[in-house]
Amino acid sequence: PEGATAAPAPERPSASAPTPDAANNVIDSAAAATAQPPPTPKDARPEDADPNSSKARETKSRAAQYMRELINRQVKNNKLSRAGSLADSTVLRRKGRLKEQDPFIEFIISLFKTHETEEALAKAERWLADALAMPPNKRRFANIYFQVPKLGYFFHPLPLRQALAEYDEFCALTKRKYVKPNFAEVRHVVNIAQVHASAKEVKLVTFDADGTLYADGKHFEEDNQMIDKIIQLMEIGVHVAIVTAAGYPGDSKKFEGRLRGLLDSFRENELTPETRKRFSVMGGECNYLLEVNENFELEFVDPAVWRDQPSTKNLYWYAQGEAKTKVEAFLDRAEQFLKDEAEHLELDYEVLRKEFAVGILPQSSTVYENLEEISIGAMIELSDAEVPYCAFNGGNDVFVDVGNKNIGLQTLMNYLDLEGHQTLHVGDRFTSTGNDSRVRDACSILWVASPDETTFFMRLLYRDIVNARVL
Repeated sequence: PEGATAAPAPERPSASAPTPDAANNVIDSAAAATAQPPPTPKDARPEDADPNSSKARETKSRAAQYMRELINRQVKNNKLSRAGSLADSTVLRRKGRLKEQDPFIEFIISLFKTHETEEALAKAERWLADALAMPPNKRRFANIYFQVPKLGYFFHPLPLRQALAEYDEFCALTKRKYVKPNFAEVRHVVNIAQVHASAKEVKLVTFDADGTLYADGKHFEEDNQMIDKIIQLMEIGVHVAIVTAAGYPGDSKKFEGRLRGLLDSFRENELTPETRKRFSVMGGECNYLLEVNENFELEFVDPAVWRDQPSTKNLYWYAQGEAKTKVEAFLDRAEQFLKDEAEHLELDYEVLRKEFAVGILPQSSTVYENLEEISIGAMIELSDAEVPYCAFNGGNDVFVDVGNKNIGLQTLMNYLDLEGHQTLHVGDRFTSTGNDSRVRDACSILWVASPDETTFFMRLLYRDIVNARVL
């Protein structure tokens, strides 16, 4: 979903103005055994454009096949002795209801009280399309924005009925009489629709790291199933970037350590210079940009090239020399609040301070809700700050970062000369206390709950992109 918790129906932001994670190491052997190689232009046939053609039916069945494999992996990795469910993701089970927050999905679920599943999805699709047909400055008057004031900005109409038909082949949502689709199921349908909508013009795909590409607190290992998917996207001309809160000023080796398996695969596959240049890392939310050099090592890009340009320099006023005092004062204030709240909740913790971030790391077991309490409190406490920031619950810690991923995405798109409708961000923290939430106003998004889900959607995206170019 692309809806945000920002002001209703904002105009699409420009690059020059800011706006108000262990299943990953499972090798996708089943997919390798069953999936056919992507079609090439010489394979195209006129009849393939027919939605009832064998190719269209094959695509629909493929989505069901991918979903079946995803569920089976969840059952295997979680050692379940019952039928699997899309709500079985280890991330969702560990983080509970606080992880499931989205105004658009919740609106669709509310429609199930008075509508059948197909009717609810069709209405949501129609109302969203009606809104997008209006000028951006008048969309707040559209029916869907009256129903969902915090819906936020959308970059594409979503083919929700088509996505439901594909998903229904596996989960039989429309045939269930007593059990309506749950949050996770609706999220998947919306994501499938977004993949179809974005595939026609996507030029940049960005990923959160922990919980999206690999498990929380882990690294990119050589057998990570996303490696092939990333390389496939790069080889067909799509720029791929990892946008992460992790920041290591002046130390590219620490960034490399997190991505060792991916970089080694780049070298082993002997990526051409042209393909290699289609990979970037935006670290510290938005404060450090790295690219891959000829030795397949990460190196920092000079801020004068990407950050201090006329169109983006105003976004980074805090990084200029004269603003250093304000940043330090802000971090001092944030650190004191985090410490006070941690002590109030009787947490055993350590403080980690960096150039543009400060956080607390619990040193003994705690509960997710306590971290949620601290992060929400930090948002409220710092709401009057002049410095742009992001306070978020990282699942195992709470951090306050100077800057945010919205700035990072805007800057990256400006650097690559791309726009929001050409960009797709994949992340696992789109709740009000997640650091992916600010991205919603910058570009289209996919909300995933585990690295397995990321792989599932990237398989669909790659197929969609290739098929769109063929047809």
